Amino acid sequence: MKYLFIILICLFSFSYSYADEQFVICRMGEKDQAAWNMFKKYFSAKGYNMSYYDGADNLEKHIENVNKINRSNGTVFLAIDLVAGGTGSIFVAAANAKRGKGVIPNIDEVPAIHINNSMELATMIAAPFNKKIKRIPLFMLLGVDMPGIFLRLESPKDKMGEMFDRLHEGLQKYVKRGVKQ
Repeated sequence: MKYLFIILICLFSFSYSYADEQFVICRMGEKDQAAWNMFKKYFSAKGYNMSYYDGADNLEKHIENVNKINRSNGTVFLAIDLVAGGTGSIFVAAANAKRGKGVIPNIDEVPAIHINNSMELATMIAAPFNKKIKRIPLFMLLGVDMPGIFLRLESPKDKMGEMFDRLHEGLQKYVKRGVKQ
């Protein structure tokens, strides 16, 4: 019995290889509380470590949030507009930021530092949904010093679990990239 307990603890502690990643979630849009509760419950049950921030509608509030986000131990930034209801569509966008020529980047150039990782993240999340990635200016990524993307997840409430399963699959692929099995 003692050995079974030890084996279970070892298996449980090593089963979540993506627990080292700290996901920063920026809640965008209408912030439907029921949908966000489903999101939090689903991903916490999967063992994800996530911090939540509300999206800003002005630059001053955004800069306050960015300072907190950059001081956190976050490794991946996801701005998510979660919509309960509708047809069940997804939109994946990555920033089209460009690097500047100066030594110190401007606030709009910071996302360009992580553009390769952001594109890799967007590709891996879009793949389970069979969607293409859009490259657009993203206000919510201004100044964020980590790989990040924008997602709009729209699904009827009874199909949210399926959408979360696909998102989980994409996040796992991103976290496990380069890890030899």
